[in-house]
Amino acid sequence: MRNPTTAGNPRQAMSLTLGAACALLTAFTATGCGASDDTGAPAQPTSTPVAADGTNIDACSDGNCEVALTGPTDIRLTGQGGGITTLSVVEVNAAGVRFNATSAEGGSSSGELTGGCTLRFYDGGGGSSCGGHQAPPEPETGVLAMQLVDFSNGTAVLRLVAGEPGPPPGSLVPPIPQIPEIPQFDW
Repeated sequence: MRNPTTAGNPRQAMSLTLGAACALLTAFTATGCGASDDTGAPAQPTSTPVAADGTNIDACSDGNCEVALTGPTDIRLTGQGGGITTLSVVEVNAAGVRFNATSAEGGSSSGELTGGCTLRFYDGGGGSSCGGHQAPPEPETGVLAMQLVDFSNGTAVLRLVAGEPGPPPGSLVPPIPQIPEIPQFDW
């Protein structure tokens, strides 16, 4: 049966046929057929990010893992880098992950980790570096590094890298301020 709207224009009929085939293929594969958004840019896939250790939180016990998180999670650590024994992810949100970190001595800290940043915890302190694509950190003695590798579709991929137990490198420990001596006066 001929389509009356395309009877005199074979090019239009072919375009409608390709459009229908693309729509059918899209329904089966969800990858699109040259789909684009309103700006004309190709549509981005909406897949969930993949973590090396999946959702296996126990893989983090030694402080070295890459796990996918979708909500609040307690990660129990053996205290390698920074003496951190519990890393509690309080919230996974569009900005990143909010967390609390607790050490064996009872000290704690909290913050938010966003994409493009690396946080480092060490005994008695911590620090961060941000900007662009952050390469996986090298293990450093006495340091636990934490990165947000990927975030999409409500899933955050968190990477932890721990060094051997011990004091952190001197370059990470802020100098202890020296208090000047108070002169003694004989009154």
